Amino acid sequence: MTELTGSQITVDDRPALRFERRMPHPVDRVWRAVSEPAELRQWFVATVEWGPDAGEEFEAYGEPGRITEVEPPRVLAWDWGEEGFRFDLEPDGDGTLLVFTHVLVESKRHECAQHAAGWEAYLGRLDALLAGQVISEIQAHDGWIEVNDAYAERFGLDPEIGRRMMERMLPPDGELEEGPALRFRRRFAHSPDRVFKAIAEEGERAEWFPADAPLEVTESESPSSIVGTWFGDTLRFEIREDGDGSLLEFTHEFDDRDTSARSAAGWDRVFARLWSLLDGEPMSEKDSLKKWPEVHESYAESFGVDPELGRRALAEHPNRP
Repeated sequence: MTELTGSQITVDDRPALRFERRMPHPVDRVWRAVSEPAELRQWFVATVEWGPDAGEEFEAYGEPGRITEVEPPRVLAWDWGEEGFRFDLEPDGDGTLLVFTHVLVESKRHECAQHAAGWEAYLGRLDALLAGQVISEIQAHDGWIEVNDAYAERFGLDPEIGRRMMERMLPPDGELEEGPALRFRRRFAHSPDRVFKAIAEEGERAEWFPADAPLEVTESESPSSIVGTWFGDTLRFEIREDGDGSLLEFTHEFDDRDTSARSAAGWDRVFARLWSLLDGEPMSEKDSLKKWPEVHESYAESFGVDPELGRRALAEHPNRP
């Protein structure tokens, strides 16, 4: 399992996470990796465009940010949304001691384990970059659940909070089959009756299903299956009991293979909204689309299709982030 390098602390009466890692690289090299946009794109959680310069404002994933302190090559601090972030670098022999701090809002205190596990994944990508490698976000999150559970035990928190979040943000799992057809399998911690209701009832379906066209239901058998058409394509929802929850198998039959990555990324984000609705925390379409570009690029590469079609579709989307 990944070594746990994070601890839970308090900063200005707010919950915070502190990570301390020794890196076998000089301070100047580590500084470039944590401050230059071209390097950050290869490992950090968000793409940022900055100098960086003190007082500079930026935006990432629709959230405003502002750099609060810069002392090259030792200190870089910024606010992003309502939270604070800071890198402190110190020479340590022939290497660097990196300290990373993330200050959260009080309402996220119960989420500290999942955030700590997430930062271990991203700092692992930083380690790889400095070693001359680039690993994907999906690769970096391998074993994430185990790390989340270990941090939950360390911090005295409920591990299920992080597990539920990760299941909403699982790496792309859609499969492209002959036909063509897309197939997704998603497990929900809710009964088949509850999942069926969220799909079958128009009021609930409106909270997560694509708004650009309605689902025309042609077959319905509670609580196991729903079949319908959408833009003339056939959609099938099959639900079965799975332990204390349920397994949803979804199939989308369509005509143009070139649109497969665009459609797969769209359904991936749609099912993230369905999960959030069932979990009692409805997600807006705009928020769901924040992860769309990353998911789409993964599908385009996996399916061997041109990503430009999907990129243009997102650029024209009225709720693009």
